[in-house]
Amino acid sequence: MLPDWVAPVASQMSRGLLITAQVAVVSILGSCVLGLVLGLLATLKVGLLRLLIGAYIELWRGLPVIVTLFFLFFGLPALGIRLTPIIASELAITLWGSANLAVLVRGSVESIPRGQFEAASAIGFNWLMRMRYIILPQALRRLLPPSLNIIVILVQLTTIATLLGVHDFLGVARQSIERLTLTTGDTHAIPILGSVLLVFGLVSNALNALSRRLEGRLRV
Repeated sequence: MLPDWVAPVASQMSRGLLITAQVAVVSILGSCVLGLVLGLLATLKVGLLRLLIGAYIELWRGLPVIVTLFFLFFGLPALGIRLTPIIASELAITLWGSANLAVLVRGSVESIPRGQFEAASAIGFNWLMRMRYIILPQALRRLLPPSLNIIVILVQLTTIATLLGVHDFLGVARQSIERLTLTTGDTHAIPILGSVLLVFGLVSNALNALSRRLEGRLRV
């Protein structure tokens, strides 16, 4: 029979896991969409556009995510912009993820032989059609494995939401340990934090295994 403290802690942690999943899904989708758009636009021979995208990439790749998080949550209110802890966390992760994915997209597209671009232009394809029908299908073979590695990091970065008091998976685990320490005198930290380690370990290892499998099958 399980100890009395297990059921309420498990219930709270399951709700926290849903919040973590929400932050992860929003951050991953935002990073992928924005990274794809920026990476494709960065291949255009437009000087100002390339300069702006390059500045975006260097800024958000170069900053620690926690610095971005604190700027968004504590700094922006000075400008009259207030974000909820969850939105600030999602945005901070998305900025970092999109910058890194933009680099991967740009590199994958530019690795396609120039003759492919010229052949598509010769048959009347405009830039958008070239990308959609000719270039991207080939670039995706090079893009998928390293992108999954970035996604693994994005999942791990969801834990920064705890720093703003979000009741996510890790945050609820910490609060449960503190509450049990006060009420029972025992932290039960090993089983509680062990479950956090297990969940994040399973997700990360599953994505890493998928990345290695794709890399082998696609012969990247």
